[in-house]
Parts: sequence; C-alpha cells; structure tokens
Amino acid sequence: MTILLLPNKSVRNTLKFTGPDIPHIQSYLLVRLAAIFSIWFMVSFADADQNPIVLKPQSVTEALTEFAKKTGLQLVYPSELTEGLNTTGAKGNTPEAVLEQLLEGTGLTYEYLNPSTVTLIKKNNDAGVIGVHNKNIEKRKSPLDEENKRRPASFFSRMVAALAAGLIGGGTSTGTHAAGDAGDRVIEEIVVTATKRSQSILDVAASISALSSEELGQRGIKNMYDLQFAVPSMHFGEMLGEQNITIRGVSGFNRQPGVSLSVDGIYQSRMNTARLNQLDLERIEVLRGPQGTLYGRNSNGGVVNIVTAGPTEEVEGYVRLGYAEFQEASFQAVYSGPIGDNVAFRIAVDHTDRGEGWINNLVPGEDDLLQGDMTNVRGKLSVALSDSVTADLVIARSEMDGPMDHFSWLTLDRDLAAFMADGVVSFEPHESYAHPFNESEREYALYGLTLTWDLPFGYLKSISATQKFDDYFDMDRANYSIPVFRTPQSEETETFTQEFNLVGETGNLDWVLGVFYMEDEWKNDNQFAFLEPQFGFPAPPIIDFQVTKYETVSAAVFFDASWNVTDRTRINFGARHTQDEIDEQHTNAFFIAVPDPVLLFKTCDQTVEEDWSETTLKAGVQHDLNENTQVYFTYAEGYKAGGFATNECGPAYDPETIDSIELGYKASLFNAKAQLAAAAFYYDYTDFQVVQVVELASITRNAGDAEVWGFELELDASISESWSWNLGLTLLDATYQDFVNFDPKYPELGFQQLKGNRLNSSPETSLNLGLHYANAAPWGGSIAVRADLAYRSRTYYREFNEREDSQGAYTVINLNALWRSSDEYWEARLYVNNATDEEYLTFILGTGADGGRHGTWAMPRQAGFEVTRRF
Repeated sequence: MTILLLPNKSVRNTLKFTGPDIPHIQSYLLVRLAAIFSIWFMVSFADADQNPIVLKPQSVTEALTEFAKKTGLQLVYPSELTEGLNTTGAKGNTPEAVLEQLLEGTGLTYEYLNPSTVTLIKKNNDAGVIGVHNKNIEKRKSPLDEENKRRPASFFSRMVAALAAGLIGGGTSTGTHAAGDAGDRVIEEIVVTATKRSQSILDVAASISALSSEELGQRGIKNMYDLQFAVPSMHFGEMLGEQNITIRGVSGFNRQPGVSLSVDGIYQSRMNTARLNQLDLERIEVLRGPQGTLYGRNSNGGVVNIVTAGPTEEVEGYVRLGYAEFQEASFQAVYSGPIGDNVAFRIAVDHTDRGEGWINNLVPGEDDLLQGDMTNVRGKLSVALSDSVTADLVIARSEMDGPMDHFSWLTLDRDLAAFMADGVVSFEPHESYAHPFNESEREYALYGLTLTWDLPFGYLKSISATQKFDDYFDMDRANYSIPVFRTPQSEETETFTQEFNLVGETGNLDWVLGVFYMEDEWKNDNQFAFLEPQFGFPAPPIIDFQVTKYETVSAAVFFDASWNVTDRTRINFGARHTQDEIDEQHTNAFFIAVPDPVLLFKTCDQTVEEDWSETTLKAGVQHDLNENTQVYFTYAEGYKAGGFATNECGPAYDPETIDSIELGYKASLFNAKAQLAAAAFYYDYTDFQVVQVVELASITRNAGDAEVWGFELELDASISESWSWNLGLTLLDATYQDFVNFDPKYPELGFQQLKGNRLNSSPETSLNLGLHYANAAPWGGSIAVRADLAYRSRTYYREFNEREDSQGAYTVINLNALWRSSDEYWEARLYVNNATDEEYLTFILGTGADGGRHGTWAMPRQAGFEVTRRF
C-alpha cells in the first residue's frame, strides 16, 4: 500500500493511494471504481535552506521523517519498502544530495512526482503495487531547479488569512494528526474524484466536502444521520423506510431523489439503499449544488459519493467488536491481500444486532420499534490483465430484518379521524402504539464490473452494474391504542446501469467524455387492510395500490472540460443531454375481506407512457490568486426527472430544473496549516414537483417556483500542538415564490398563496463545530478525543409553515475518545452520540384523511464502545 509520510505521524495512519497525473493515477486503479481511491498529499511550501541538511544515523524510516520536516517535501512510498533498512546518516546542501546519500546501498531510488512531492521506488523495478507502473511516472525537476517561488499573496487573500488567523488564535494545523511539532504539521489535502477525474479538493471549482476513513472513524460517522452534522447545508430524514437527503433546500420527491447517490461510481436509483452500503469506507464526498453535466438526472441538489476501500498489495485487515445502549452488539471484519502477482482481493463483513428498540411500544407484550439486525457483506477482486488494462469486480449483499420503521403522532383532528375515535394515541417523543405484526425486511444485492484501459492521453473506463432491492414491511400505521388497520407493502426494484468515461488531457485542455444508460424496473403493492367494517361496507375493506410496471429508461451523453487559459486562470465548461422514458401501469382498487379478498371496484386502472429530454449546461472560471488561493465563479443547471404518482390516476408531472450561480473562494493558509472554503450561491428553482390540492382533489404536479440564496463557510485549523478544530456554517434563505396550494388539514382557509414560506428541510442557520485533541497517552500509545456540535434553527417539513409543521431549533453533541497502541495493532473507542439526549424530528408528514401529523424521531442518547485488532 502506498503511503504519504508526514512528520511525526505513524505509518498506519497515513496509508493512502496517491499520484498526481492521469497516467500515474490510472495505474493504481485496482478496485471497481478506478478513479475513486483516496489520494492524500500534504502541502508544505518551504524556501530552500542554504544551510546543510544533516541526518544522524538511524533507521531509514526515521531518517525520511526527519528529512521531510527539514525540507518541507512530501514523501510518497510503500511503507514496507523501508522496513528493516538503516542509514549511517547524510549531509548535504540540497535535498537531492541528501536523498542520494540516505538511499545509498538500500536498492532504492527516488523520483519527483511534482515540485513538492517525491516518491521512492526500487531500482530497475517497473511494478510497485498491483497495476502501478512506475514507467508511467513523469520524472519532474526538483523545486530548486524550477525555482518554485511563492507568488505574493493578494490583498484579498491576506485579508482572509488575517481573518482565519484571528479565528484560529495562533494555531497551525488541523485534520487527523498525532502528537508532534505543530509548527511542522500541515493539513491533509484530499484528492477527490467527484469530477470523474482526480483533483485536489482545493482545485475543484465547486462546494465539496470530503471525509476520509480516518475522520469517519474518529467522528463515529456510520450513516447519513451522522453525516448530515458534518457537512454544511445537508439534512437527512426518513419516513417508513423512505430516505431523503436535502442539500440547500433541494430534496427528493415521490421515491425519486433530488440529491443523487453513488457507491463507487454506481448510481443508486433508490435512496433506500443508502444505509445498506456504508461498510469499510475509503471516504465520502459530498458535492453541493446542481450537478447537471457530470451526474445528470436527479442531482439538482448535489451528489453524495460513497467510496469503499479496495484490495491491497500487502495483507491487511482488522476485526472489530462493539456494544452500545439498546443492547446493540456489532461485529466487523476486513481482510485484504494479494493472490499471485497481478490479483488482489478484499472482503468485508459487518453485522449489527439491536436487541432493544428506542421507540417504546405502548401495546402490552409487543416488541419496541427500531430493533432488529443488519448484515452487510462485500467482496472485491482486482486483476491487472496487462500493463494497461485492469478489471475490478465487486459483489455485495445487504440484509435488514426487524421492526426498523416507525412514525409517531404529533397532532390529531378527532373530527376527521372519526373512524378511530374510540382509541387513544400518544403524542410523547419516542412512543407509539404498534399492534402486531411489525416487521421490516430489506435485501439489497449488487454486482459490478469496472474495466480501465490506460491510453497515451488518459484512460477509458467502463462501469457496469446490476442491482436488486427488495423491500417488505408490515406495520400498524394507525398507532392507536386499538388496532385499526394494517399496511403490508412489498416493493421490488431491479436496476442495470452502464457508464463509459473517456478521460484525457490535450494540450491545455483536461476533459471527460461520457455516456450513461440505465434501465430501472420497479413494482409495488401497498395495502391498507382495515380490521373492522368501515365506510358502510359489510366487511373489513382493503384499499390496494398496486404498481405492476414502472419501467424507466434513461440515456445521456455528457462532456466536461477545463481549459488552462494561463498558468493561473482556467475556464470550465460542460454539457449533458438526457433522455428519459417511463412506461407505467398501476391500479387502485377496493376489496372486502369475506374472508378472502373480493374485488368491489377499481378507482384507477392506468397504463401510460411518457418521455422527456433535457440539455443541461455548466460554465465557469477559476483564477489562482497565488499558489494556495483560488476564486471561482460557476453557472450550472440541474435536472430532476418527471414521473407518475401511482396513488393517483392522472397525467405525468414534468421535470423540475434549477439554474444556479456560485461565487467561491478556497485557500490553503499559513503554509498549508489551515484550509478555508467559502461560497455564496443563488438558485432559480422552477417547476418544482409537489402534491397539490386542486378542486379538493390531491394531485401531483409542477406547482411553482422558488428562490434560494445562501452562504457557506468551512474552516479547518489548529489551536496548538495537540488541539485542532473545524467549523461549518450555512446561512440559507430558501423560499417559495408563486405557489398556491390548499391545506386539507385546514379547509376553512381555502387556497393559500405561500409566497415567502420556507422550503422544506431547509433551516435558516446550520452550524457544525468540532474540537479535536491528540497526544501520547500516559499509559502508552496515543489518544485522540473529539467533541462535535451541530446546531439547526427551526426546520419546516410542510410548505404551509404552521408551527406544528416544524421542528424547533435543536443542538446535537457527539463525543468520541480513541486510544491506539504504540504498535497500532490495537484500538479502543468510547463514544456518546446525542450526549444531551436532544429530542428532535427528522421528518413530518401531514394528512387530510385523519387531520393528523406524523413524525419520525431521531435516536436518543446512545453510549457505546468498540475494540479493534488490526493485522
């Protein structure tokens, strides 16, 4: 495994893939998504010191650490390359002279990857790790040869640096680090693949957050509920298994996400699969803002890229055991290693069993809700078919079983809910009446194959995948003290996707040309089965909503490029043309149980087809104020596909679109010891999809317009040698414009003009703040302690913006403490999530049938521990 060596930092903490240019990067692509492995490198610009560089006799690893501190160079090499090697010392006036002395007799040599990054390789060895061909590495001149002088900072960047310095209070660094010399530490600069080619996160002209596996572990982020409190402008909610991500006020609708999700580059057609994939992660990337060119349909709000870890050249792995409140026991194991010279594999297994639910079931003798078990298994195989072709296969399966869904009463209109008037309900948080049976069964399977061809000008990648998702649940959705009706629902989804990416560099032009194709078939049967006669029927009625066919075919071609006008200015542009076609058939019918169901009549028997096409554009400009600071301006268009509301009997609703502009600033400050990103943005949100009441009938349509204004700030820095902190802030003004709707909960108000009301799931102020301490532990090894705070102002979940439609301002605090042994084979983590036991809702659903509001409560406080043994 290739590592990035940092001063005073343990080798295991820095195991990462790396590489600066397209041919070199491609040689590392051993897993299914060839361009998605985390590439980390440190930026530490230091002027050449004319005084001699002196290294004492010691191990080569220790000498290289000292060398990196004294020269400011980045060193990238496999950790096992220097094991057991020693040096008699070195002395010289240039880094090159010292390196040559240091490596003399070791069988190693060095090459410059770029002016500030050096890699070590074996002499006369053309294959470092599987699929890595050092002959593709372009040898670079040294920093001294190129006289790599820092440009003077602009007035604007000096002002921002002064502001950051005031906030930091004299600190120097942040990110994941052990105890050491703070003056020598720098922030780890993550290389992401969100633009479908590898770029430093500081070079991407877009708002993007990336969290590495190390940071995910230290923060205890295991799912989307946790992730939302680490990323600006992001909200996550769930209702009866339907998950929804909202970014900057833009979210999904009618089972179609508004923020697209991909796992290793494979598009997820259903957001429900999000929590079934988060195992053994390399990193998570979150792009904010419309991504209409590279990602296309259903990426109006942004994209969440989940990147899983891949096979390694050397054997590695771990076993992890955990236990937490609510009788939650967990087991996770990972094993990775080679099979011969050109083949490597990785297998990861995770199982969680929660024996006690955290939604108290008030029905005597019945199980509490939100308990059960979940199992995930993923296998990866990577094969270097030749010097230029790699194949990556992935097979994954996830299962979830137990009463893992709930919603609770928030308000109730007894007049409208007359058929349930004999019972009582609970309005208390984390309580519900749930009569048997309450069961959720979800199964997900993925088969993917990625082929990558290295070409003289770049590479060609093919990503093929087949996914299947089965979702069944049977719940008491009435939540009354007496049983009223059951709601069994069975859903099946099969998705095939194929994507081709041709990535290259032509002169001053970096470009991506792509083709995307998807076939998605969805079936659903949802019933409301009453237990007693209702509505004048002589026997218990059954209302059945059955989708026998919902087939979506989507095809797109896209182009995205960056033209280097000068060495400091780049123009970005792109376009995507998408064609969507939906073939749909569904019936809505009434049955009565006597005792077997007998059809009474159908309220809808519809078979329809519809198609749409859309061309989305992007254009922008980036300008480097100096080597470490850039500003950018971007115009981008987003597109969310249209569809059919299968609980109605009506025409299709059309796509919704967003036109956005964004002005951004990114900087690496104080010799890469702090990072700052800021963005101001505006959205013109048109034809948004919504359930609207027209002539007292609920229909799904494109109802109106909205505007979104916002500002985001992200800052990472340190306070002292051992203390660091991070800040994320969002100020959001997301409001409806011309939008008239009828609230069936308050029919006496008639049709209401909702202009000025806030969009759903879009709090005005969002803040996340983290404080991190790392140092040597008195009893041996190292310890890292972290506290994370997340604040959200009042959040509305219905467009009518009634007080009862919202969750008031709330604060969530998570605490983590991690101990790691000196040899780094043992780890122990203690954590408390939602330490103040805050009670808050993540989703609210209002209905006219019973005049009520139902809500989904977030998890209360949970404390637990994990013990990990690595090998």
